[in-house]
Amino acid sequence: MTALLAATDCSPFALRLSLATLALFLCLWLGNYACYRLFNHGLAPNAKLQQLLRYLVASVVAVVPVAVSGAWPFQPTLLLVLLVSALWSVSYPLTYHLTHRRHSPDYDHQIDGAVAIYLYALLSGLALLVWWLPAVLLPVALAIPLVLWGYYLTCHHVLDVSGMKMLQETHYNEILEFLRSYSAVRVAAAVVAVAALLCVAVGVPLWFPVVAALPTHWWQLAVAAAVALFSAWYLWKPRHGLFARAGAVQLYLTVNDYVKQNSHYTANQQERLARLQAACQHPLTSPHTLLLVIGESASRDFMSAFTPMAHDTTPWLRTLAADSSHCLLFPNAYSCDIQTVPTLEKALTEYNQYDGGRFYDSCSVVDMAHKLGYRVHWYSNQGHLGAADTPITLVAETSDVAKWTKQELGKAQYDTALLDFLGEVSPEANNLVVLHLKGSHFNYENRFTEDMRQWGAPGSHDQVTNYKNTLYFTDSVLHRAFDYCRQQLNLQAMVYFSDHADVPDRHRQPNFGGFRDVRIPLMVWMGDDYVAQRPHRAAALRAHRDAYWTNDLAYDLLCGIMDARSNHFSPANSLADEAYRYRREDLTAMNGAIRIADDTLRVGQFEVALQHQQ
Repeated sequence: MTALLAATDCSPFALRLSLATLALFLCLWLGNYACYRLFNHGLAPNAKLQQLLRYLVASVVAVVPVAVSGAWPFQPTLLLVLLVSALWSVSYPLTYHLTHRRHSPDYDHQIDGAVAIYLYALLSGLALLVWWLPAVLLPVALAIPLVLWGYYLTCHHVLDVSGMKMLQETHYNEILEFLRSYSAVRVAAAVVAVAALLCVAVGVPLWFPVVAALPTHWWQLAVAAAVALFSAWYLWKPRHGLFARAGAVQLYLTVNDYVKQNSHYTANQQERLARLQAACQHPLTSPHTLLLVIGESASRDFMSAFTPMAHDTTPWLRTLAADSSHCLLFPNAYSCDIQTVPTLEKALTEYNQYDGGRFYDSCSVVDMAHKLGYRVHWYSNQGHLGAADTPITLVAETSDVAKWTKQELGKAQYDTALLDFLGEVSPEANNLVVLHLKGSHFNYENRFTEDMRQWGAPGSHDQVTNYKNTLYFTDSVLHRAFDYCRQQLNLQAMVYFSDHADVPDRHRQPNFGGFRDVRIPLMVWMGDDYVAQRPHRAAALRAHRDAYWTNDLAYDLLCGIMDARSNHFSPANSLADEAYRYRREDLTAMNGAIRIADDTLRVGQFEVALQHQQ
């Protein structure tokens, strides 16, 4: 269209306008195609041709509003629109490429470039129709690219399903603690940079509204409006819209679908209980309590009960384990994942890496306990995210009593608060008490009270030292919970394991970074009556104290300890049964992607390495 205008006006300006419009077309077409070729691996020849033609057609459509209006394509607001659309083209494919280019032979992110081109068509068309609309829409369009780059610069990894789950499930206090883990200067610099970008996105369209270089008529504006409407429909049409197929958006929808599927868990509860058949083979003769403590981010490599070390980080657990007839430590325990939710959705139910299944139709530890006549008390310091948000909450809320400590914005809540709930538990009933700790979750200095600090000066920000202090504090919480339940509630069995481990000398990351992420503690304690009345369970646990285990088998361990016989319990999965079948080479983490047999780390080598560094 600009070429036609130039044909009636052969002025140098008209010629420059035509050339500028042609340059815009080539930028959109070849620029996005170059990104496609550069940031993807293993592309088939037909895919290369297909995207070359796709981007060609899209680019023709995208330049129509600018061309028919005679607007200068590189005036400030339209140039900003072009830059924002370019961010959409490169952000997800490039961060994915930077993450996976060395070990993934093929990946094809073709939609992001097409989204970028049609996004330009939409925004440029609207900018010609309503001068102030870009000031509203450009900051919105910047949001996803900013999240992608913020995540990559923080975690050095592309945003993936694990990262998206973490972003959706993270409590607001965890976000504040994460920000505080960085220096105030870095946080301030990031805030200023983001604020500056948003100010530019708002300010440029307001200060430099799009103007046409040549006279425009109603039909030209109608064409621009038609292209904008078509682009909006094509981006967000209900079926196969481009926006929903872009990398980051597809991740969000995948995780959102996972959340929706999990919502079936509550609806399926009565059906699960109806098909669950269970009986206790050797009932304990008096009212008693079983205690399950779920730790957080605890690594056995930093626990003195498991690993020889200079600092006695777990003195109570170490002393308790000296009585091997009642207390057993399992030095070869691993987490099945490196994040809390994907770990515990398996650990708390019969769903695991080895037998398959789905969380939302799997029987849980709570279901089994109810069938065996236990009253279940669930107390958590993790923060209540809501019944539609996390499988952990869904399982917890099927308990007879489920309570969460009060989470206040910016205020640390210590695990000792959980001890106050224990007074609610009746000593006249058979109880399963679950304590879900905050444990050693980052930021470490918020996980223990200053009067319990054992190492480092007050106010110290040394991560390794503070991590050890969190383990010492957790040890004291375990001690107090154990003593109360033993003295007041006839405690007959206690199980403690962590959801996953943590690496205090490395910044937190959402993806597998080595076996230090999954080397967790596991402890089982048995009372006198338990050992006397269920000697076969005690013998099986002792026989398997050096066995390898992943915590997605925690459900089976608890079923064995409760001495269940059930159509939803496999004895071969339980450390508390002589039929336990897993060997080191059978076990995995990260849904089978990581083989436990590949862990060559030696006990105590972290402590030696850290002392050498210090």
